[in-house]
Amino acid sequence: MPDFTTERVTWSAAEEAGVELWVRRLDAVDSPAPGNKAWKLMYHVERALLQPQPALLTFGGAWSSHLHATAALGASIGLRTIGVVRATEAELAHPTPTLQDCIDWGMELFPVSRSEYKEKDAPFFKAWLRDRFGNPYIVPEGGSGALGVMGCKHLIEHADLERPWDAVVVAAGTGATAAGLLLGLKGTANLYVANALKGFDMGPAIEHQLNLALNDSTWSKELADRCTVWNDAHLGGFGQIPEPLQSFIGSWEGETGIPLDGVYTGKALHRLEEAWREGSDWSGRRVLFIHTGGLQGNRSWR
Repeated sequence: MPDFTTERVTWSAAEEAGVELWVRRLDAVDSPAPGNKAWKLMYHVERALLQPQPALLTFGGAWSSHLHATAALGASIGLRTIGVVRATEAELAHPTPTLQDCIDWGMELFPVSRSEYKEKDAPFFKAWLRDRFGNPYIVPEGGSGALGVMGCKHLIEHADLERPWDAVVVAAGTGATAAGLLLGLKGTANLYVANALKGFDMGPAIEHQLNLALNDSTWSKELADRCTVWNDAHLGGFGQIPEPLQSFIGSWEGETGIPLDGVYTGKALHRLEEAWREGSDWSGRRVLFIHTGGLQGNRSWR
């Protein structure tokens, strides 16, 4: 697994709030699958390599960082990858830069309609995909599930437990990374989760991801209770990147030199700054922000 760095960041908003802000730079790791994807995929890939004919099939949209990372990682180790894409044949005829990268890395792209895509977790649909593509190992969208959660547990180091953080902050789409962080933190720090999805309660999703890994509903609930979910962090909906957010990202990058993506990390930091303004109890706290990467997706709006 790649090494990551954690650096102290000087940001005017943090200084005004009296917060000591640190960033875990998963966006800067040396890996074909940057960001949190390397950890979410580590056990999934290991499992896929055990197939009689090693192959990995997974799901995503036209700008999916998950598909992008899976294709890159597969190409780097010689693993066959198949991407089930929420798109039409016509849309795939003119692929986004993200999907073109996937094609260039050898991923087989299979378009399905929006209604078919909603069935991606149904047993009958997965059985049909296994039959069609020669029994590949199927990874849930975003690399979630028990193996994704267990991989993300490794995003917490022993040093994080020796000197606990006052708060850890991360963005969420499926809840798997947040669940893995809760496992790794072992109750030593409160986790704040910025939900990128509109109209969706991320709290139960995180608890569900924990239970997939632990198969213990009581333990899963105890860990999930250490988590504060910001369900209002989406700023209009998943993938929506309004002008105020773009300005916020530009200001942050100008001050810190650390790039953000518009779908997850930009919204998470924006919501964190709002939390500082909402209350004074953040002053004097030592906060770790987990930068989950996803920068390739910025090509959709920059």
